[in-house]
Amino acid sequence: MVDEYLLVQKVQVLTLSNPNFVVDQATLPFLRFILENGRDFLMSMIPVDIAVAISAHQSKEVDKDSRLRIYDLVGQLAVVDRVEIDATVPGTSVYQATIWLTPEGFERSVAFSMIPSNATLLAVVNDAPIYVSQRLWEEYESNKEQQKISTDYLDEEFE
Repeated sequence: MVDEYLLVQKVQVLTLSNPNFVVDQATLPFLRFILENGRDFLMSMIPVDIAVAISAHQSKEVDKDSRLRIYDLVGQLAVVDRVEIDATVPGTSVYQATIWLTPEGFERSVAFSMIPSNATLLAVVNDAPIYVSQRLWEEYESNKEQQKISTDYLDEEFE
């Protein structure tokens, strides 16, 4: 079965607190993917260094540290063709991504499974498109709706 994908139009880093003061996993940043269908897809518990790097790149912040980071190096050694957020790790609700790279001197792309936040950073830094699996997005929407239904009783007035 061929999976269909939704193109990500924009990536936003969202935080619940000051990134210099992370208390626990609940305060880790989120990534918000605005999709071509006008809806969004959220990923939580993003490592702070990944969120900071995405934000810094998007704001064109000049880094005073001239040393290469791994995400800079990948762009020097390969073309990042695309990132697909396409599955969950078996037995969990943790997302996984596939990154498609064309190594320097090669004609064909190779695919690697990655942590989606890391793959997103590579895509953002290298101006590569990001896609979310239609199936994964539908599951996300369904879970979001179920969570809303399961908490609707909190809005009811009790006599």
